[in-house]
Amino acid sequence: MIIGNQKKLYYKKKSWLTPKHPLYFESEEFKMYYAAAVMIHAAMNPQVPPEQNYELDRLIHRGLELRAEQMALALKKSANPSEVLGYLCDHMDSDEKRYLLMLDLYNISSEDDPSEKEQENIRLVMHMLEIPEKASRLLAHFIQAAGQEKDEQCRRIYQQMTEAKMELSLMELKYYRMTLYETSLCTQEDLDKAGKLRLVDRCEIREDIVLRDGMVLRLDHAVVRIYGNISIEGGTLIAENSKLIRKSDSHRACVNIRRAGKVIMEQCDIDCRNYGMFLRAQDGEAVIRDSEIYHTTRGAAVRFWGKTLELTGTVFHHCYSRENGGAVMARDGKVTIRQCRFWHCEAVRGGAVYIRQSMEIRDCFFKKCYASEYGAAVFCIGWIGDGVSGLRYQECFPERTETIQYIIAPRGLEISGECEIAIHTIVDCELQVQPQGTLRIHDAVVYLRYPIRCRGYLEIEKSFVRADDMEANDMIILEHARGCTVKESRLDGMGRKGGIFATGSRMEAYRSVFCNMRGGRAVFNAYFPQITQCIFNYCQNGGVHCQSGVVEGCLFVNCRGKSGAAVTMLGKKGMINNCRFVRCISDISGGAVDKAVGSQLENCEFQDCTQ
Repeated sequence: MIIGNQKKLYYKKKSWLTPKHPLYFESEEFKMYYAAAVMIHAAMNPQVPPEQNYELDRLIHRGLELRAEQMALALKKSANPSEVLGYLCDHMDSDEKRYLLMLDLYNISSEDDPSEKEQENIRLVMHMLEIPEKASRLLAHFIQAAGQEKDEQCRRIYQQMTEAKMELSLMELKYYRMTLYETSLCTQEDLDKAGKLRLVDRCEIREDIVLRDGMVLRLDHAVVRIYGNISIEGGTLIAENSKLIRKSDSHRACVNIRRAGKVIMEQCDIDCRNYGMFLRAQDGEAVIRDSEIYHTTRGAAVRFWGKTLELTGTVFHHCYSRENGGAVMARDGKVTIRQCRFWHCEAVRGGAVYIRQSMEIRDCFFKKCYASEYGAAVFCIGWIGDGVSGLRYQECFPERTETIQYIIAPRGLEISGECEIAIHTIVDCELQVQPQGTLRIHDAVVYLRYPIRCRGYLEIEKSFVRADDMEANDMIILEHARGCTVKESRLDGMGRKGGIFATGSRMEAYRSVFCNMRGGRAVFNAYFPQITQCIFNYCQNGGVHCQSGVVEGCLFVNCRGKSGAAVTMLGKKGMINNCRFVRCISDISGGAVDKAVGSQLENCEFQDCTQ
């Protein structure tokens, strides 16, 4: 059989636009026997061999999406027609399945008139499945009209099917004629009567509807325009391969779960048209997979504090909130976010996601997400554990603080063992490191609203620690601590607070920056400190005050103080070596370095400093 180029292009376009077959969601075994039955009939077509039958190929590859091994088994089963018919007779448990089989048999038959063998096989199937003659005739006429692309005739035949009470909808028939559609209305009255309602094709919800206990609303390959609000009070909302469009801002959220409800969304496109949020759940469960949610406002796209929230493979974009969390805001429950993408999401805290401790977010990508305060991508209340991993960022702002954890405890936190902060953190309570405790801050930005009080060991490496609306005068208070190490880090008092108040404590600082200090020295009262290759800039109450120790290779710029604006060192065992002092001015005496230790200066340079 020779097929022209125009026909080939038509077949290619049709294959690309083909929806799933209505029986696509049946079991693999059922689909295999179903395909075998169709193969048996295709072999009876005298005009086209099975391997060249386009409709057979479309059904197997596009409609049912059988894998190679399943097709091989179906072909093997087709050699035994009695087994195939016996299986179908036992498993065709609804009129819908019987009618669909007849439609497929007619669809792969000869285009003009079926051969005698084809007609005989169709009569056999009709008899085995107890299909009335009138129903079979309507199905044959529908396939003939669909093949001739006569939409109006298809609609008239569908109307006759409806009058004959055949269990077929336009959604099932769209597989055979893809240009068929209708716009239907969904009302509360329809839900109350049916209890379980399935919406297909083009639908409109023009009023507020409530899904009470036992009610199920299923959106199946539908385009639904929602003018009101869907409230779930014990019911279930299921959407598959559908598009939801908000058309009104009458409610803050499009879908509300109020009491023990459930929402399941798979492969959906949800356009909120900047009319508000999509989902607000104060109870119940929500599962959203492989979907796209966009153009949300007036709060997070998904605002959740119910029982279980699962987001997998979903894209959120252009989600804006004047509150916390642009795309997701979860305050309670078991929350899992995996393999999602967020871009152009904005909020106050957590430009994309706002969650709490113990919630899970893995393998997600964030692009151009912004927060006006903290957490360009993720803001977490509490400690972030192993549940947050594999996050990637691109062009998010504020930079370096894309993911941030917020630590708060009314009575403060006591650290008596090993504790590590390796994620950007806001500390909104007093951290008390006990004598046996160790606190390590590595590769993190830390905002201190309360000081860190340490009697154990404190280590700060490759981090940025800054004061943030603190009441205390110093950011870090060492109380006879076991030790303190600051390495390749930056401490910023933000022009309001001092740095490290070290009472009777040894400390080391290496290649670090102490800047914008006021209210206390950058380092005060340290005992035998080792300060090497550090920068002290704009320390308005002095740079270093210590008892002996070594200050070597450091730069002091714009430091002020009553005496010893840059360094005041007590004792005779200290050493200030290879340091540079620029514009360090004392109010009373001492200049850049207190004159009492002048004999301990070696190879230092002074520029525009008082003597």
